[in-house]
Amino acid sequence: MQTQPTGEHTILIVDDDDLFLQYCKRVLSDSGMLVDLAGDGLQALEKSQTNSYELILLDVSMPYMDGIECLQRLKKTESAALVIMVTGGGDVSTAVEAMKLGAVDYIQKPFGPDNLRSRIEEALEKKKREGGEESEPLSRDPVVAYIQKNATQINSRKDVAEALGLSMDQVSSRVQTATGQSFRQLLHTFRLKRAVHLLETTEMDIAGIAEETGFATVQHFSRVFSIVKGVSPRKHRQQSRIDPPAE
Repeated sequence: MQTQPTGEHTILIVDDDDLFLQYCKRVLSDSGMLVDLAGDGLQALEKSQTNSYELILLDVSMPYMDGIECLQRLKKTESAALVIMVTGGGDVSTAVEAMKLGAVDYIQKPFGPDNLRSRIEEALEKKKREGGEESEPLSRDPVVAYIQKNATQINSRKDVAEALGLSMDQVSSRVQTATGQSFRQLLHTFRLKRAVHLLETTEMDIAGIAEETGFATVQHFSRVFSIVKGVSPRKHRQQSRIDPPAE
């Protein structure tokens, strides 16, 4: 099912495959977005200097300049555009590395129209929703970084293992070595950081925050929050309004 038009979001798509460029342009234009195209990283840098884009869809593997180098150079120009990396089947670890460099997400080829639209919509909506919230630097460990970036969408070790081409035991071992925490503890750590921000800065109800941060039920969210933080989510919100954290 096609999404409703989003308004005139400006998107730059960067890939050396013209058929892929035209496919993405058709899908996103039909959703009301303004789409520009670049056939390689050099052209993308040139266009980003003269145009203002909200989001850049950037392929990892390209001639002349790969997506990682292009991303690094975009960041040096202080481009405000969000960047979603486009990867092939064997490029997931590279995409995680790209997120450590500032990309907000990645999408793996092949993908359908709905998936493309929803990933772009989610990135734009998240930026709008979070406003001035500062993002925490990503971990140097790719496994931890992946969990950190996707904590609200991950359900189990299997999700991480499949995404990164590891076994579930390898995921647990990497997390334990890097953080001293179990997989589930780390997942909850990242989810609760987001929950705390929402409790302190929005009027979203507790059930909405539970869903937003990846918990299956509000009861589970409240139980985990109370165990880790020592107070219920509602009590934490009340206390933060009475005595807000020092800046």
